[in-house]
Amino acid sequence: MGVIKKRQDFLAMRDADKAQSASFLMLARKNPENGLAARLGLTVTKKLGGAVIRNRIRRRLRAAAREIFPAHAAPGTDYVLIARKAAYDRNFEALLDDMKRALLRLPRNPT
Repeated sequence: MGVIKKRQDFLAMRDADKAQSASFLMLARKNPENGLAARLGLTVTKKLGGAVIRNRIRRRLRAAAREIFPAHAAPGTDYVLIARKAAYDRNFEALLDDMKRALLRLPRNPT
């Protein structure tokens, strides 16, 4: 699984397919330049709290993605997770379930 770091890649997600959950909003967009790798980008705004809280949310979302993405992410697709406050203290099993459901709700071949 690759990582999205460039601002231009995040901006390209504006017209992407969306799936909502209690913990995050997931955006998905097909990117043929990736080859067979799925890439993940995270957005955690300052509205959610200080640096300690934002970093914990990032760590939890990355850990959930490491478990769920290999089996459920579409190859050659970019995903961006926009975190919500619930990602901070939500049960990890529920977070995994949110991620799996969001991936299954998105079209297998996103736009």
